[in-house]
Amino acid sequence: MKPPLFHPGQEVVCTNDDFTLLLVQNPNIQTPKRGPIYTVRGIYDTHRGYGLTLTEINNADVAPGFPEANFHESRFAPVPPLEQIDIAEAIEESVTAKHSFM
Repeated sequence: MKPPLFHPGQEVVCTNDDFTLLLVQNPNIQTPKRGPIYTVRGIYDTHRGYGLTLTEINNADVAPGFPEANFHESRFAPVPPLEQIDIAEAIEESVTAKHSFM
């Protein structure tokens, strides 16, 4: 199996926050949303690849007797280090996105 894409302590953003099937199974599970920055708390080797738990979300007590809900790593992208973010480019993307919705 390939190594995990992320490591504990790494900052990530959620790119796919459609957890409809998971919430049907247990509506009490807290799930990540697009937008906020999360910190990887743990990595779990599952039968479908690696799952992440996040520092900002704790589902340990949601389903007693079962492992804590984790979220497949494919739903996340790394947050680039601040020095790699071109502020002018980020502002331009934001302005362009706003105008495309009008």
